[in-house]
Amino acid sequence: MFYCEDDFIYDTQWGSVDQNVSNFDSRLQSKWKNALENGYFRYCLNIAHTRILPGKYSFLVQLNVDRHANRRAPEEITCISQPFDAKKFNFRKVKEEEYLFEIKNTSAVNSSGHFLIINVSPLEYGHSLLVPSLHSCLTQIVTLESLQLLIEVLLLSNSPALRVGFNGLCAFASVNHLHYHLYYLQQRMLLEHIAVEHLSGPCYQLLNYPAPGFVFQLPENRSVACLSRAVYHLTSYLQDSNIPHNIYVTRGSRFNSSDAVYNTVRIYIWARKPSGAIKELDAFNPALCELFGHFIIKTEAEYWKVTEEGVSAVLSDICLESFTNVRENIKQLFEDYSM
Repeated sequence: MFYCEDDFIYDTQWGSVDQNVSNFDSRLQSKWKNALENGYFRYCLNIAHTRILPGKYSFLVQLNVDRHANRRAPEEITCISQPFDAKKFNFRKVKEEEYLFEIKNTSAVNSSGHFLIINVSPLEYGHSLLVPSLHSCLTQIVTLESLQLLIEVLLLSNSPALRVGFNGLCAFASVNHLHYHLYYLQQRMLLEHIAVEHLSGPCYQLLNYPAPGFVFQLPENRSVACLSRAVYHLTSYLQDSNIPHNIYVTRGSRFNSSDAVYNTVRIYIWARKPSGAIKELDAFNPALCELFGHFIIKTEAEYWKVTEEGVSAVLSDICLESFTNVRENIKQLFEDYSM
């Protein structure tokens, strides 16, 4: 699929009567549904139950037993700088029918080899993997080019339901081959509009939330390149400092605005405890979705037991100490930063 900047959709909103499906949405959804109908997934997506937890954060919990029971065994990740290993599973080894399509920006140099493939263990409708420069065998470490690509892909959609996320090494990444998760979540979420506080430069901080973190938005001039560079400035610091991290990208309102039209892109970054240092939980794995407030529950028994108080404690335990430790360094990192 070819695209250019003229295809970007900057404004969208929930429930708009004149909301048309974009060419990107149409192609992704039709290809994904065709793969589902042809049995290319490990299981048929079956979210048995969905509910909003009572409380001030409106956490969304979903029961998806199949994802826990039938997904591919994750690669053992022991280091945030673990090198790519061609002998282990990587996305060059997926079956031909798992490819959805290649995506290319016609106005960019060297914009080729970027693929969307199905996630054979889906957690939601349309769950796919965006694999930048697939045949370059990049490790699961954020690159500037891939950040710009994922923002552009999000802007090709006319749906506020499309989300993109990243699990870093030692932050519940299951494959050490650069990829981003992409799926549709048809639920309004708190982090689409939650108030945030300015930290320094283009960097803001998410404080009134159990998982404190850092957040950026598309600038007023809508420069994807500027947003990408700012986020990369932070993720590079975390990577160089050996700090695991997760990323979640969503449409939303501009910071501290009550506008019903979603006219920006919000990018959340969480510094966190290494996943290997966390006692395995019976209910969920605290990865990118869970930090955003979308909990994929493993068993029916745990689904009915989970509470806002319980999940809030988990999120705080994972992120609060790491956030506190790096906050001042991040503030200094952006004090003289120029967009």
